[in-house]
Amino acid sequence: MNVTLADQTVFYAFWLCFSRWIAVLFQLPLFDNTSVPMLVKVLTSFLISFAFFPELRGTLLAEIQTVGVENIWILVMYHTSAGLIIGFLVKCIMSLFVATGSILTQQIGFASVTYFDPTQGQQVGPFERLIEWTLLILILSSGALSPMFKGVFESFFSVNFANGAKLLKSPEYFVLFFKSAFTASVLLAGPLIFANLLMNLVFGIVARTIPQMNVLMVSFVVNIGLGLLLFLGIAEEFFLVSFDLYVEKLGEWFQFITL
Repeated sequence: MNVTLADQTVFYAFWLCFSRWIAVLFQLPLFDNTSVPMLVKVLTSFLISFAFFPELRGTLLAEIQTVGVENIWILVMYHTSAGLIIGFLVKCIMSLFVATGSILTQQIGFASVTYFDPTQGQQVGPFERLIEWTLLILILSSGALSPMFKGVFESFFSVNFANGAKLLKSPEYFVLFFKSAFTASVLLAGPLIFANLLMNLVFGIVARTIPQMNVLMVSFVVNIGLGLLLFLGIAEEFFLVSFDLYVEKLGEWFQFITL
């Protein structure tokens, strides 16, 4: 059986659409797990590209006419690079909460308690995965991923080959983005950081007044117990604030991509 292309230009246009979508989807928290088969990732990217391609066909064909079919590799590199940058920014929003989990792990005293997560292929602490997966469930159940898909779709019109330098001409956005992500991580972990500092101050005074007490061992146990109780008390508010932060950061990302 021989397979022939009825329209080579349309096939190239679909390949450009697929190149950007697969670069974005491979970086999403649900797809970056090593437990998800590569075939599933590729087929999902193919189906999403196929669903959006009718609306993007005209824009992509215009780009091909601009550079010529013989220079299609330039467009493939551009759309792949744009997809990697757009997907990386989305991933950084979720990394904000992973960083918060790392801070909480350190503050409570679980810094030495890590395990190898085969889904991520790296060492993780107990709070990182708890926070990440809880927020992921909240995001999926609330439909908060819809703006992300809409943003990637709109990026084909706003971040195309004609104005490709847009991503490179906005360094102030990236500076503010990563600065606000760091600030948000510290603020989310603020209650436990404050409690840890206060407890260290108290145990410092106890060590001076009762030198025969083994303050190090006592503080280790109290630190873990108090930290867990404090996190249990603020858990509901913590995840509500975290979800609001995710929506806010995703909105800023959407404005940057579409304007």
